[in-house]
Amino acid sequence: MSLTYLICRAHGYASRLLGRELILELASTQSLQQLVERLAATEYGEKLKTARTLMEMENAITEVLLNRLRSLLKVAGESRGVDFLKSYLRRYEVQNIIWALRMRLGKASKEEVSKLLIPVEEISDVKIEDILEAEDLTQALEIIKRSKAYRLPKTINSLLELEAELWKNYYSRVFERASRVPAGDRVEIRKLLGLEVELINLRTCILSAIKRLDRSIAERMLIENPAGTSRRKLRHFLESYDEKFYLEHFPAYRSYLEKLISSEEPFAEIERLRILKRFADKRRIPRFISFFYVIKYLLDLEAEYRDLRAILISIHHNIPNDIRLRLLINS
Repeated sequence: MSLTYLICRAHGYASRLLGRELILELASTQSLQQLVERLAATEYGEKLKTARTLMEMENAITEVLLNRLRSLLKVAGESRGVDFLKSYLRRYEVQNIIWALRMRLGKASKEEVSKLLIPVEEISDVKIEDILEAEDLTQALEIIKRSKAYRLPKTINSLLELEAELWKNYYSRVFERASRVPAGDRVEIRKLLGLEVELINLRTCILSAIKRLDRSIAERMLIENPAGTSRRKLRHFLESYDEKFYLEHFPAYRSYLEKLISSEEPFAEIERLRILKRFADKRRIPRFISFFYVIKYLLDLEAEYRDLRAILISIHHNIPNDIRLRLLINS
């Protein structure tokens, strides 16, 4: 299928996404049943019809996400850019591996871990079920290495180092695949990827600056950024600067950095996603008929998914409305 057809279908799929106003309205819902009723006329309605428990509702919205991803990949077919799409979506595999290991090493049950994972076997080379069976980091490393999906160093001493190596592999691959997308979109896609890596690297630097991460470990965690601040420069930053330096030199990310400095990492992660979404939103009109719009759709898709999960959990735990809004990407 042609790239033009893929872009047109992405526009059609995007029209089914929930608007910001509806997301905010859902966030003020008082019960899960009210939420289900409010979503009845949307794409989620059919999946939520038989859901009764929080887990069943979470599974329902996850199924909608997966169906949307499958539809996009099916439409992409053999069009130019499909290699990039598949590589881009491998981020869910990396996230699953990291979440699974964090929770399993923290003694969470396999059932508890499974609730948080996004089942994306179609685009995964590592079987997450095997990771869930791993008794320690050593076994998990053996499973990942056997898959041959990631090039890992012989020695990895901590989960933190493994996380860094997985993301290094991911971004190395996705930047390489970006060279295969249409020339007119290449610059914007590289800028988006560069922004993602910049925010991840700044998190590493901040954690080192506030003494929550040893500098030598921080250096190894830094990801090479072909479209942002280089690892060499960031390594220099690590030598003598404190958190105030980053606030002064990266004012565009001040809210994100302040949350990291204040050890509000969950809220920092939400702010990180907001920054990426704002970047894509600003390019919505000029990139309306380009491959970049397909990537913007994927960002919007993830934002909606995360927001709905946050709303479900907030209602279930009776979290106050003002805090619910802080948990939303589309706030």
